[in-house]
Amino acid sequence: MLKLKAGVVAQGLSTEILLAVCVAQSVYASYGYDCVITSLLDGTHSSTSLHYCGNAVDLRTRIFENDSVAESVANDIGECLGADFDVVLEPDHIHVEYQPKR
Repeated sequence: MLKLKAGVVAQGLSTEILLAVCVAQSVYASYGYDCVITSLLDGTHSSTSLHYCGNAVDLRTRIFENDSVAESVANDIGECLGADFDVVLEPDHIHVEYQPKR
């Protein structure tokens, strides 16, 4: 199941991030977890963050029983999305952004 944390703003997302969310939800489900979006266009990020233009999403990781699961989930999301997406396991979330390398 896909869930939004209270207060998450989803207006103005790029189609690429919508795809990334679908992929992330599928990967989370394959591990037996709900996918919880903790930030899209909301929150406090660096001034150059791709969150503010709808090209980034943060996903909850505290639901995983250990860091190994979080690493595996992040790696699987990255493999599914390919080179135009950056998937970074942060200390408290998985950050996914669309940033074409072409």
